[in-house]
Amino acid sequence: MNIQMNTASNTMGELQKKIDLIANNIANVNTNGYKRQEASFSDALVQSIEKQVGPQNEIGRITPYGLRIGAGAILSQTATRNEQGSIRQTDRPLDFMIQGESAYFRVASEDNTFYTKDGSFQVQPVLNSNQMSLVTANGDAVLGADNQPIVFDNDYDSIQLTGNGTLEISYKDPNKQATEIPLGIAQVNRPNSLEKIGGNLFRLTGTEAQQLANGNLQLIDLSQPNDGSISIKQGALEASNVELTDEMTELIATQRLFQSQGRAISYADDMMGLVNTIKG
Repeated sequence: MNIQMNTASNTMGELQKKIDLIANNIANVNTNGYKRQEASFSDALVQSIEKQVGPQNEIGRITPYGLRIGAGAILSQTATRNEQGSIRQTDRPLDFMIQGESAYFRVASEDNTFYTKDGSFQVQPVLNSNQMSLVTANGDAVLGADNQPIVFDNDYDSIQLTGNGTLEISYKDPNKQATEIPLGIAQVNRPNSLEKIGGNLFRLTGTEAQQLANGNLQLIDLSQPNDGSISIKQGALEASNVELTDEMTELIATQRLFQSQGRAISYADDMMGLVNTIKG
């Protein structure tokens, strides 16, 4: 294949990945706690041809010897931006927002522990019992500070969040003692180590024990003394940190780059057609 065509086609394939990433950001502009992603590009393999065909023609040359032939651009990295989203007030008792970029709710799904910024919780009955469970919008169990799912009796009346991050669950029977359960919070010291797995969930490589041992993960119990850098607000949610105007601007710029690579292929095709018409 023509070198120009090869370079342009490789670059177009990588630019399409960036367009898909931007489209995903735009699609999640209203997703609670969503963290936008950015793409970084680098040069693909560059070949250097050192042999000079006519050394006598190189006299007075200023640029370095060697013909360098690139293979286009490649998507080298996809980074998740973890800036805090804005506060969206809902006044719904089961909506919670973590204030702190590196703090996440801990949830359990299929015997694995995951992390989320989406605090739009629900309650659902626990099978074959008279208890209720606090779950995410996807049905994953929300964990307390004791690493156990948050469950309480099904005759509850209200759920209130105290100032120290503890859920106070009162019951319809005024003589029944309220249940207090501290929310389980994880602080991830290197947020870039989090991997998106869909469903507004993140995971860390390895086990929690390994992440705790290497200092990347800390389990926070807000009912205990702390520096106040992490707090929870009831009746509010963290909005997505996607800026629609920025994403649209980036999308237009990327589409123009895509079009320019398409024109490069067209020009290369025209030149090859012209060469084929030349008769010796």
